[in-house]
Amino acid sequence: MSMINHDTDPSAIRYGNASEFGAKVARVQAAGNDGVRMPEGLENKRPDRAWSTRRSGRQDNRLKRFPLVGFLSVAVLAFLYVPMMIVVFFSFNGGKQALLWQGFSLRWYGSVFTNGAIVNATETSLTVAVIATALSTALGVLYVLAVDHMSRAGSALASMLINASMLIPEIVLGVATMAFIRLIGLAPGFVPLVLAHTTFCIPFVVMPIRARLATIDHACFEAAEDLGASGATTVMRVTLPLLVPGIVSGALMAFVVSMDDFMISNFLTTAGTTTLPIYIFSLIRKGVNPSVNVVAALLLLLAVIVTVTSTLLTNRKDK
Repeated sequence: MSMINHDTDPSAIRYGNASEFGAKVARVQAAGNDGVRMPEGLENKRPDRAWSTRRSGRQDNRLKRFPLVGFLSVAVLAFLYVPMMIVVFFSFNGGKQALLWQGFSLRWYGSVFTNGAIVNATETSLTVAVIATALSTALGVLYVLAVDHMSRAGSALASMLINASMLIPEIVLGVATMAFIRLIGLAPGFVPLVLAHTTFCIPFVVMPIRARLATIDHACFEAAEDLGASGATTVMRVTLPLLVPGIVSGALMAFVVSMDDFMISNFLTTAGTTTLPIYIFSLIRKGVNPSVNVVAALLLLLAVIVTVTSTLLTNRKDK
């Protein structure tokens, strides 16, 4: 065991916290080294490792004593998820009315999977979502890398502009997008739909990537440069691998947002490019039937699969 004496420099000691170092000192003293003492200033020094927050929930939380906080939390969760559970439940209804239970049946699932209009709308939504996700993810990664090398003022301005698009009402974006498409000489259809989805998906891709980049120690990039790596090599072999969790999360979020969009798509679709949300809206206008519940349940299942996949991939990349 190494000897620790009063000449030990506190800044050179690796420790988790003062109590860990104190235990180490106690072990050395038990071995007969009475000259060991706690270096001055160690108690007030910050730990070399970040404090774990996993057990923070066990500490005294004053918010728990706030009146009705538990009831309000449960009420909010119920308001969010009970309607979804009702939709899923009535998707197995054997009757012809959407909200009148007449026995368990899978007839409407069979009807949905054999309905040509629904299948075509789903294929259109999936195609647009996949292309828009790929383009928006690539552009989002390039945007984050560019902003990271800007000055503080330039980075703040770029962030403000990209975030502003999420605060603008969707109907305003829809009208503006349609006007721009007309201005450049295009007509509503598949290509304008993909361009519009790519555009409004970029901010949703940028958010998790920038959050991931903020947690990466810049010493990794400095080490790559010290070892002689060029800028392109550093980006390809250091930056992008470290950003993979954020890229995966951003891509999955863009996919879900694209599949779910109605307002902007409503301005750009034509007879041959009807997306699934627009087709569902047309079904509701004609009269609600259990097939609407089935489509909603399948979309909910897709969202769950995407969320679970994103969580598993992110956790695996973080290890």
